[in-house]
Amino acid sequence: MKELDTSQIRNYPQDVIFGEADIKEHLSLDILSKEELKEYDTFKNTKRRAEFISARKLFRFLLCQMDINPEQVLLQKDKEGKPYAMWNEKHIFVSFSHSPEKVYCAISKKLDIGLDVEPLSRDISQSVLKRITSDAERSVVSTLKPVQVWTIKEAVVKFLGTGLRTNLNELKIVKNQSSQISVKFYNDKYIEICSFRQSDHQIALAYQSKHI
Repeated sequence: MKELDTSQIRNYPQDVIFGEADIKEHLSLDILSKEELKEYDTFKNTKRRAEFISARKLFRFLLCQMDINPEQVLLQKDKEGKPYAMWNEKHIFVSFSHSPEKVYCAISKKLDIGLDVEPLSRDISQSVLKRITSDAERSVVSTLKPVQVWTIKEAVVKFLGTGLRTNLNELKIVKNQSSQISVKFYNDKYIEICSFRQSDHQIALAYQSKHI
């Protein structure tokens, strides 16, 4: 597992640490809290269990890179299932994503975030693309790869914590004059997007906008 160097990624927010790890089976469960162990036990699929424990180990590794003792941090979920952590009564923003072989984690002390990752080989059909976008954003969407559009929308859903209740075509992708991508929702609110490629994956990080 490793922390990824984001210093050269355009529009990447400085307050967010980002890392990846291979999904491994048969890892020790010693690091899991009682609540995490209960959640782990609900998974019957071996691959899902491996994703879960690999992600939690990556999370604790990244905390160490932030000079935070993982034993002082409690990883939780809100009522909508969005993860977050508490450290010395301070809120830490957390988001996870995974591909078939890797898990990813983003952490911030300051910015609310949402992360989505997909292999570059992921095929997003035109019918799916049409279903998740609106006419109002088609001119912007036409400049992006289909998998890029998908990860942007999914990252925003994770940011909002609204899951399957969210209609993706109501999240409008826009660009400013500097080609910075944002997503507009509720007509007057924005979420900033950092969209980039890393290790044969398309990655989208949604983060808190000053417009919210």
